[in-house]
Amino acid sequence: MPLKRLDGKSRLHAGGGRTRGPGFTLIELLVVIAIIATLLSILMPALKRVKEAGKRTLCIFNAKSLAVGWTLYVEEHDGRFPKSHTADDGWIRVVTGYPTNPEMAPAELQLEALEKGLLYPYLNTTDIYRCPVAKKDELRTYSMTHALNGVPATEAHSGTTKILKRFDEIKNTGNRILFLDDFVRDWDACWMIYNNQAKWWNTTPIRHGSGGNVFSFADTHSEFWSWSDQRTIDLAEQCYQDDTPNALDYPESVQAGNPDLIRMQIAVWGKLGY
Repeated sequence: MPLKRLDGKSRLHAGGGRTRGPGFTLIELLVVIAIIATLLSILMPALKRVKEAGKRTLCIFNAKSLAVGWTLYVEEHDGRFPKSHTADDGWIRVVTGYPTNPEMAPAELQLEALEKGLLYPYLNTTDIYRCPVAKKDELRTYSMTHALNGVPATEAHSGTTKILKRFDEIKNTGNRILFLDDFVRDWDACWMIYNNQAKWWNTTPIRHGSGGNVFSFADTHSEFWSWSDQRTIDLAEQCYQDDTPNALDYPESVQAGNPDLIRMQIAVWGKLGY
């Protein structure tokens, strides 16, 4: 009859032999480690996509919240829009001392520019002014469009349409872009696109990894658009790498027949002007 050990690792038989109890050999342990490593290599990309989807959802929520705040302001001001660029009567103000490079300003000055803007009383938080995957020093990444009470830019839309200043001038609120995720270096927080030619004025940063951007509209809904033309993505990535929103400075900004460009021009200005 064998003698039992309390730890269960082996048993001594009367004949002097030993039998293996529970445990792993080195080879079995290596096999288990290899299996775990394989599973992690499969799961990590999926987890990364889930994490990114969560950040994109938060970005969409931020853009929608800004649209809701804008709508509340408009309702309380007889349908009139706040200026969609940095100004004393704009949706946000100029960052004191850093008018054209707000990302270089101390955080308190960047936040002050947001809190003194006309929309802040309807939002009561500065968190939603920033995309969750933006750089740490970028405390405002969303911009409005020039088409809705922006700085007059006749070069971009001369002879095609006009800048709107009242809510009753919008014919289809569900198709007019209000806010979009933008470069902080778009210092006036006002996004422009040509309407009288097949050319980008600004472009949008590609922060969410799948070639697209986040938008909210004048009816307060928000969504993510995926780009379908590789020219859109290449130009946006180049501008993001160079840290500039000014796509018009690149010869590649002229993109005849680009469905992304056409879609944006219609969504910003209400119609295509060429």
